[in-house]
Amino acid sequence: MKTQTLLFGAGQGSRIYMENNLETREFIGFLDNDKSKHGEIFEGLPIHHPSFINELEFDEVVITTQWALEVQHQLLDELHISKDKVILPEKNQLKKITPFENPKTRNLARDIVKTICRKAIDGNVPIVVDFGTLLGLIRDQDIIEWDDDVDFAAPIDSLESVERLFTDFVSEVNLGVDWILEKVTDSQNDISGFLLKFSDPTTTMVEFTSSISFRKNVAEKSIHMPSLGMWFSPQIHFSGVDTIEWQGNLIAVPINYEAYLTFQYGDWKTPKKNIQLSDYANIQSVDFADIQKAKFQAKQINQTKEEKRK
Repeated sequence: MKTQTLLFGAGQGSRIYMENNLETREFIGFLDNDKSKHGEIFEGLPIHHPSFINELEFDEVVITTQWALEVQHQLLDELHISKDKVILPEKNQLKKITPFENPKTRNLARDIVKTICRKAIDGNVPIVVDFGTLLGLIRDQDIIEWDDDVDFAAPIDSLESVERLFTDFVSEVNLGVDWILEKVTDSQNDISGFLLKFSDPTTTMVEFTSSISFRKNVAEKSIHMPSLGMWFSPQIHFSGVDTIEWQGNLIAVPINYEAYLTFQYGDWKTPKKNIQLSDYANIQSVDFADIQKAKFQAKQINQTKEEKRK
């Protein structure tokens, strides 16, 4: 008998989780804090207000939203759901693929890191590799095979120079693919980052996203803006740029990068393939009111070669 499963968060993560778990679970609906979604149908199932959970019969509720720790608190402490029914899934369950298992795709990720860092260092733009990309380069001396994206970070006061760098990148760099550049903005149209995507005309590579996330300093902390500060670190790590040598190239990294990795991941020297959000060493809560207010969206800001030909 399949597990009767509710999903908290009606979005891309829940869609992929469903695809990855169809054989073992029967999905009965969604919960979401976004009032505009209530009463709508997503993937053939209804979206409910979280308080409706007490009207439903289910075996588990799986949290698929980025704001997982806040939702976990909501379910346990506000809605009084039994702890054994609240599931924080492994990150790979919310991803459709692991692109870097494909050798050609992993090679493209390496080229992106090298090219962006070279352009940033040459142009004195304070972009550094971050998160899993940094972890892989330091611990494994490579892109982690089971990672799913490439991560960069930069201070928000460098927005204009970062945008010029990425705009130049998509217009000048080939690497055998067609580039797509998107900006991530909130409800006030303030930019919190850029997304670098691609399409492969040969269809031999698996698509992935490279993100450049802006950070701002608040109370001695470096705040990761796209997560509204859920991800953060001591300010010192993003107060400048250090460099390492990797595969014959200089790569820009945070200041005192090993201490930063310890702050972010705890025991970062031990590989852990199936990581959960609760495994991170330091994450801070975000108010639901701020999440609702932000309403992040991504919008393409360049034309692909195919679009230009039309």
